[in-house]
Amino acid sequence: MGLKVVGIVGSPRKGMNTDTLVTRVLEGAKSKGAEIEKIYLNDLEIRPCQACDGTPAPDFCFYKDGMETVYEVLKTADALVIGTPAYYDSISAQLKLVIDRSNCLTEMVTVTNGKVVFRPRIVKKKKGVFVWVADSSRNPQHALAMIKLWCKDANIQLTGSLIVTGADRREGARNREDLLCEAFDLGVSLAQ
Repeated sequence: MGLKVVGIVGSPRKGMNTDTLVTRVLEGAKSKGAEIEKIYLNDLEIRPCQACDGTPAPDFCFYKDGMETVYEVLKTADALVIGTPAYYDSISAQLKLVIDRSNCLTEMVTVTNGKVVFRPRIVKKKKGVFVWVADSSRNPQHALAMIKLWCKDANIQLTGSLIVTGADRREGARNREDLLCEAFDLGVSLAQ
C-alpha cells in the first residue's frame, strides 16, 4: 500500500483556484501510487477554541465536532496538502479555526536542564505542501509564518509550497497550465 496523502482545502469555494491546485497536487501524488483523500474544512462543523485551559488527554479536545476528522488525519496521514486562499494577507477563516483548535497538539514538558519546551503529541511525522492562492495580496509572510508554526505542532515537515498571486487575473489560477504543472510536480515529490 502506498503513502496516504490528504488534501485539506481551506477555501469555501469548491472547484475554484485553491481546490483545483490542491487537487492537482493530490493527482501528482496519486501518479506515484499514493492513496489520496480530500477534506473540505467548510463542510466540517468546527467550533472556535473555547480556551478550556485543561488537558483532555488522551483526547485532543473536550469538544467533539469536525475537528475529530482533522485530528484523525493528523495521526494517520503520511503527507498533507494544505490549501487556503489569502484573506487579509493570511489564511481563510476555515483554516484559522483548525489552527486555533490545535493548541492541544503539543504538551509542555520540562527537559533535563529545567527548560520548559513544547513537544508534539502527534507522534507520526509527515511531509506537507502548502498552497496559498491570492488575488490582490502579494505578501505570503503572515500565512507562511502561521503554517510553519502549525506544522511544527502537528509534526509536519513542510517540504514545498505553491505561492500564487494574481490568481483571478485573466483566466484564473485554476486554468493556468504552468501552475497546474507545478502543483502536479509538488505532488510527485511529496509521494517519493
